[in-house]
Amino acid sequence: MSDSEWRPRAETTLNRRQRRWNRRQFLARMGVLGALTVVAPSVAFAPSPNKAEALLGGSLGGGLSPGVLFDRLQPVFQALSRDTYGGLTAFVVPGPDPYSVAQGVSTPEAGGVAAQGPEFLMNAIDNFYPVPDDVARLLVQSLATGLDDVPLELPGGLLGIPLELVSDLGDALQVILQNDDPVPISLLFALMLNQLATMADPSSLSGPYPASPFANLSFDGKAEAFRILEEDVASVVALLDGNLTEPARESLSGLLKFVAGALLEFAAFGSFSEFGVFDKATRALTGTPVGWSLSGYLAETGFQPVEGWGDFKGYYQNRKEVTE
Repeated sequence: MSDSEWRPRAETTLNRRQRRWNRRQFLARMGVLGALTVVAPSVAFAPSPNKAEALLGGSLGGGLSPGVLFDRLQPVFQALSRDTYGGLTAFVVPGPDPYSVAQGVSTPEAGGVAAQGPEFLMNAIDNFYPVPDDVARLLVQSLATGLDDVPLELPGGLLGIPLELVSDLGDALQVILQNDDPVPISLLFALMLNQLATMADPSSLSGPYPASPFANLSFDGKAEAFRILEEDVASVVALLDGNLTEPARESLSGLLKFVAGALLEFAAFGSFSEFGVFDKATRALTGTPVGWSLSGYLAETGFQPVEGWGDFKGYYQNRKEVTE
């Protein structure tokens, strides 16, 4: 084989390895690789050549549908989302929980995590968040194509995941994101928050929460992440998809600016709501809501709801009809 025949093949191999490396960076930024090491460590570091089949229950070449792939990877996505929204809720309403302790700002009183704020966030975003379908598709498209990142120094554990599994996992995620079936908006926002965290502090890839760089941020680091999202949204859009053009770029920028405020508002609202102790079957509270205790609401009654107030019983000044 001549030198001219060898060089293109060598370059092709190099490009393929570089693409896999970029994919490792991308999946690490989103928390997907870290979540895999938490949920399925035996698969993540297995020497077996059939790692993808062990993770996905079949090979991508076997034509697994997007729905099947999503179901198989659901434990990974759940771990990622739970830790990301746990970190977000602790940022808005700190408490004594591990997420608050990890960020360096905690309180002795129960906070948003104890009020099931993360669960409220995920439920509210997926079921009530007013994101237009066309704009949501832009976010999906950007997450699916954003593979060219500025290299970060990855923790040793993430480097230990074989390139073949990284490639298969990335392919599976792209299949999920690029299909016509809706992906939970809460997952998309969690992936975005984790990428944002690595912009605010690259060291967030390491910490007590491998599944979520955002949860690994300090309190000030989380504030910086939201500052970037609010004030430098162009950089966030470029990180997600550097090839996005107008008017799609403007639409995605508008969504992210809206998200910056709405996520904080939802986290606060959920933490001070009755969500965590409301029994849907009986339509009654099973305990004292955390928000009531923090705000002192109904403290004078021992946090017991009352059926009306004495000052408003009956008609004002004994009136029973409207008079001129």
